[in-house]
Amino acid sequence: LGLGIVPIINENDAVSANLGYTDDDVFSDNDSLAGLCARTFGAEVLLLLTDVDGVYDSSPKENPDAKLLPLYQDTTQISIGQKSSQGRGGMASKIDAALSAVEPGSTCVACVVASGSNLNCIRAVLGSSPKYGTP
Repeated sequence: LGLGIVPIINENDAVSANLGYTDDDVFSDNDSLAGLCARTFGAEVLLLLTDVDGVYDSSPKENPDAKLLPLYQDTTQISIGQKSSQGRGGMASKIDAALSAVEPGSTCVACVVASGSNLNCIRAVLGSSPKYGTP
């Protein structure tokens, strides 16, 4: 980031045949790959983009009263809804990748799940006063 570069990780056919990573020998989704890359390459922050504003206490698509969480911890109780038809991982995958990226010993100290449809999201999350997503 100090060089003005934001790496973007995307799982596709070129990388999905990584034997041994999952039971069926493929990356399960972009989130898992991004979490693995964050740990492997010493990233300080992992930003996972999604089709909602962040992590909610329940699915905002299924529950109009769902609340956006200001912070998620591994002890946080949430209800995860159905994943979207446009992806393979869903929110559960994002949470698993986030927890994996920030495990003890990792240089990654934060993971933020935020909306990919907000063009200012990356700048805001990585800026001094983030107002988007769930860290």
